[in-house]
Amino acid sequence: MILIAVIHMIPLAVMFLNSVRSNDAIRKRLIAFPEEIHWENFVTAWIRGGYLDAYISNLIIGLSAAAIVLCVTGFAAYGIVKLDAPGKRFFRTYFTAGLSIPGFAIIATLFFMFNRVGLINSRIGMIIIYSAINIPFNFMFVHAFFEGMPKELDEAARIDGASELQNFGYNVLPLAKPIFSTVMLIVFVNVWNEFLFSNTFLQDEKVRTVALRFYNFVGKNSGDPAYIYAAAVISVLPILMIYMLMQDTFVEGMTSGSVKG
Repeated sequence: MILIAVIHMIPLAVMFLNSVRSNDAIRKRLIAFPEEIHWENFVTAWIRGGYLDAYISNLIIGLSAAAIVLCVTGFAAYGIVKLDAPGKRFFRTYFTAGLSIPGFAIIATLFFMFNRVGLINSRIGMIIIYSAINIPFNFMFVHAFFEGMPKELDEAARIDGASELQNFGYNVLPLAKPIFSTVMLIVFVNVWNEFLFSNTFLQDEKVRTVALRFYNFVGKNSGDPAYIYAAAVISVLPILMIYMLMQDTFVEGMTSGSVKG
């Protein structure tokens, strides 16, 4: 564990240290503690990179996609696991099959379809794409959690006269908060880090995401390593903060395969 932690921490440490050093100092020695703190690197990187628009795009797309994935996977897993609905096996296989389809295999078809209906350079188009590609894995995730929940809770709710929607909202949802929080975090991080689809469908600077902004920033500022490191910190800092704030919930959701009564 210590070795794995060191392997992961060294690149992050170099990135944070170099983000507050000068360009000349980095060119002389790549790895060193800063002799002077240059906070202005972040201001320059933020303005040059247009990160305000990128943050707005990522927040809108990421939160919207996470909400859609939560609704679809939650209701689908509930229906398949807890209801005697026709076609349960088919829909479970349908969702699972999505895990076997690589993104590059469908990107050309999607591009021509979206171009025809006017969803290129559209946040709505990206929300649709990210929702679709994140549903299969997270459905299996939520499905496994729901299967581990005691059936006696559902039977007691039905005996008391609760509808399926009431059972889901008042009985299942409170118990599933850890798994839903984990799913939301996974989807948001996937959207934040995704590059292939955003680079293909978002060609307008106004709607480009953080990953695209950083990619373009590196190409335009290759002679200013300090600004590149500062831009890298700006790009990854929100995700690191979210992980640190939600690490307990994330671990609980990842490890909870059943509910103990």
